[in-house]
Amino acid sequence: MNTTLPIRRLNDHGIEAMEEFLDSFKTGEDRPLSDIDEILESSETTIHTPKVVRFDRSRIFERRFDLAEYLSTRIPALGLQDPTRDKGLWAWLALAWFDQLAPIKNGKRKVGERAKWIHLGKWKTYRHLVLGPYMLFQSNRDNPQRAMSVLFNPPHTPGELVGQLAATDRIVQSVSAISAASTMYYDFDQEKPKRGAGGSGPGSPRRYRTVLDQFDRTYDLQSMNERGLFNLLPREFNRFIPDGFKSSSAT
Repeated sequence: MNTTLPIRRLNDHGIEAMEEFLDSFKTGEDRPLSDIDEILESSETTIHTPKVVRFDRSRIFERRFDLAEYLSTRIPALGLQDPTRDKGLWAWLALAWFDQLAPIKNGKRKVGERAKWIHLGKWKTYRHLVLGPYMLFQSNRDNPQRAMSVLFNPPHTPGELVGQLAATDRIVQSVSAISAASTMYYDFDQEKPKRGAGGSGPGSPRRYRTVLDQFDRTYDLQSMNERGLFNLLPREFNRFIPDGFKSSSAT
């Protein structure tokens, strides 16, 4: 396996070859990882980017945050007008990191839905295992740490909060909604989720998504700041909100 490669983009033929490779793990055929090299490097399956930028394919990332941070130093240098819309680019990157994004567990690799590997657009964008974290990092690039609630998991496991918040574009693109989620559910000192931050009970991420959906019908989540959002949240969230930010709402 070539570990350092110039970043390329898959063409239509390359995406078809990638889909066949992914499907082999659903049918039990499990094609060898060496097949990836041919797809990634062949002129029949790839297109060069305007500028040559190399990246380390063997690099292992503990968190989605680390993966996104690494790509933030490379993607802007490719010379692409709008790289986040380039389907072939993100397919190529996901395939290059296949071994990390679909690790062997109990003797099998689980590839999951197609949207994790190929940029299908619209609300499924954030399900992509590479593009999703990159976009979250970029939309908070002035302070990427505030997106830690949706970037702390390993690259192959986006996590419950991503599944909840990324289902609606207006919510996942709201800096205040993402920042508030990190303040409530992530312990920056311990570098892990706060105790009780999972599940579906009062104040949980699942309830947070439900409340945000309701707020989105009345308030402009894009322009609201974090403190303003905290002031609207029902009291059930107070156990996760630090002192000084707690809501006085009785609802």
